[in-house]
Amino acid sequence: MHPIYWHRFPFLFLVIPLILGITVGQYLSSFPSTFILGVIIISFFLLFIIQKVRSGLPFVLLTFTGLFSTGVYLSETKIPAIISGETYQLTGRCEQILSPGKIVVSSPHLCTYLQVPDSTEITVGDSLAGLIRLYLLQTSHNRHDFNYDNYLQHQGIQAKGFPTGEIHKTGHSQDLYSVCHSIRNNLVAKLQRVIPDSTTYKLLAALCLGCRQEITPDTKELFQNTGTIHILAISGLHIGAIFAFFLCLLRLFHFKSKKSRLILIPLIWLVACITGLSPSACRAATILSFITIGEAFRQETISLNAIAAAAFFSLLIHPELLYSVSFQMSYAAYTGIILIYPLMRIKKMHKYLRPLYSLLCISFSAQAMTLPIMAYYFHTISLNSIFINLIAVPAASFLLYGGIMLLALPGFISFYLSYIIIGLTHLFIFSLQQFSKIVINLPDLYPTVTHVILFYLIIILAIIYLITRKRQVLRFICCSVSILLVFHCCFTYYIQNRQEIVIRNLYKQSAILLNYKGYYAYLKTTSPDDGLSTYITANHLQALPTHEAFVGQQIKFIRNHLSSSQCSISIIDHTNSTFSHENIVIITENIYPPNFLEFHPQQIIMDNSNTSHCTKAWQKFCLKNQIPFFKTSEVGTIILKI
Repeated sequence: MHPIYWHRFPFLFLVIPLILGITVGQYLSSFPSTFILGVIIISFFLLFIIQKVRSGLPFVLLTFTGLFSTGVYLSETKIPAIISGETYQLTGRCEQILSPGKIVVSSPHLCTYLQVPDSTEITVGDSLAGLIRLYLLQTSHNRHDFNYDNYLQHQGIQAKGFPTGEIHKTGHSQDLYSVCHSIRNNLVAKLQRVIPDSTTYKLLAALCLGCRQEITPDTKELFQNTGTIHILAISGLHIGAIFAFFLCLLRLFHFKSKKSRLILIPLIWLVACITGLSPSACRAATILSFITIGEAFRQETISLNAIAAAAFFSLLIHPELLYSVSFQMSYAAYTGIILIYPLMRIKKMHKYLRPLYSLLCISFSAQAMTLPIMAYYFHTISLNSIFINLIAVPAASFLLYGGIMLLALPGFISFYLSYIIIGLTHLFIFSLQQFSKIVINLPDLYPTVTHVILFYLIIILAIIYLITRKRQVLRFICCSVSILLVFHCCFTYYIQNRQEIVIRNLYKQSAILLNYKGYYAYLKTTSPDDGLSTYITANHLQALPTHEAFVGQQIKFIRNHLSSSQCSISIIDHTNSTFSHENIVIITENIYPPNFLEFHPQQIIMDNSNTSHCTKAWQKFCLKNQIPFFKTSEVGTIILKI
């Protein structure tokens, strides 16, 4: 590694092995934590010994090993020692309110997602006690499913709880988060008092304070369709607008020294606290803090290194943030603005056109780097959002300043000024409604992780080429594009020739689908909304004609029995409750196990249409006869290769 790159981008080279360690850590759960901790200690001990050699290969390897092992150790998932479905005594503290009736409760050895009646008045910091029925999170590894339990796990939550009786408040304790939450609630109440229009109140509560719970579904859909949903979440846009406002105030009072900008750091964090210390607000405040400190104490500040430093320390404290879509899109947008925007600057331009052109370049730079992530998670890309943001971003910034003014001024003054803000809000929403009629989207995009990585590699290489203009970089770009095309062709061939059975995890319903070389057929379905449409679209499957039996090359399905060259599968339900000698048996519709062992399959699978009593009966049966047992309610959607 060339020394200049290490010294110019130290945190960039520190955050990469940490990210790799956190990513790989979920696949190394079998490794003992003491072994990983030993590797960390040895690596950093050797680093301390050779600390004078800052650019040598041993220094680089030991740094990479130490941080990679740290990432693996931090990402270790601790499974709580509870029995799913059993009742336990809850004694904990409310740490977060996700939405009305849904809270996060922490206790000494467990972090629980708890659903309580909406009428229960609970605030952050309340100590709670009561009986709850606990369930382990039912995570799924199927990339075509959105699994809420996966989301909860990435938030550091370990179990779900449902009260079996009344939840009692036993006290209240204050910390920074609870104080910030209380301040935000008071400010939300003031907005509600001074703004007589509910639409404007709800929009300003989201823009200024990050309270999106009361935004109506129609309003959310409008922002989603126009590609401006990011405006409703407190993020770098909002914190950056407030930072720019404070910066203008400093210049107005003739504070031109870069060290004078250090006073902005506590002000920005005060804003983050008022908005409830949301992760996106803290992320933006952290990045701006590092950039401000760098500009104050160094002549040359590299913004990319400041962003890497913010990501590094954030992941050290909360490694689960790596799996947050908000975290990924925020840092991708920041990186895009820093890397792409300077390449689009034009020195000679009319002074009235320059702000409009700069806004267009910033919008394009941010979205160019977030497109692969949007395609991966949301399966669609809005192309017209770049131009819509030319109006939406300045309008939202103006409404943000207006909301702050209403919060800062006395109530009777804010009440009369609010009518101006109400008019501007309705004009803003009307404009978005007109833009929503012109939708230019790329729908049904289902890239894999490999696709996303290759796309980002090509984007980064293209940026490097535009900066350096080296032919060698151009060769790397051609190579990367070739690899992407070859991989995509191979992947398309693979998905069009797959043979598998998909058993969907559907509450109190059954949905079993056959994927046979680009065609699909339902082997069993009891729900019109079975959730398999995403799988069908992602794999470009075509429907087979309605049939009672199916015969293909080396495969046959008749009367709930499927046989192929690799295995034989039987679906047990009320139409076919006879157990035969199949390799795999799928149990549906509450069919109980036989009294005597008449068959011995290689495994038994139960979908979520069975009751808990039936499931326990099969668990005992499989344990007694040493048969592998799987439930979709625990592992999510199950895919069987045939």
